Amino acid sequence: MSDNLSAQQLLRIRSKLETVVNEQPGTRQAQSADAALQRMRSGEYGYCVECGEEISAARLAAKPDVALCVDCQVLKDEEEDA
Repeated sequence: MSDNLSAQQLLRIRSKLETVVNEQPGTRQAQSADAALQRMRSGEYGYCVECGEEISAARLAAKPDVALCVDCQVLKDEEEDA
C-alpha cells in the first residue's frame, strides 16, 4: 500500500470507492472502483499497475480509482490517440 497516504486518507478513499460500487452497479465507474478496492485488499493500491511506481497522494485523492501513474497514463492516452 502506498506510503504517501495516511490511514485516514485511505479510509476516506475506501468509503468513496465503496459508495460508487454500491450506488452505480454495472457501470464502468463501479468496475473501476471495485478494481481499486481489490488493489487495496491485496496491498497494491497506490502503485501503478503498469510500471509499479508509486502514484502521488494528490492524484489518488482526486481520482481514487486511478490505476496508472501520470507517465503511464500519458503514454496510454497517446497510444489511444494514434
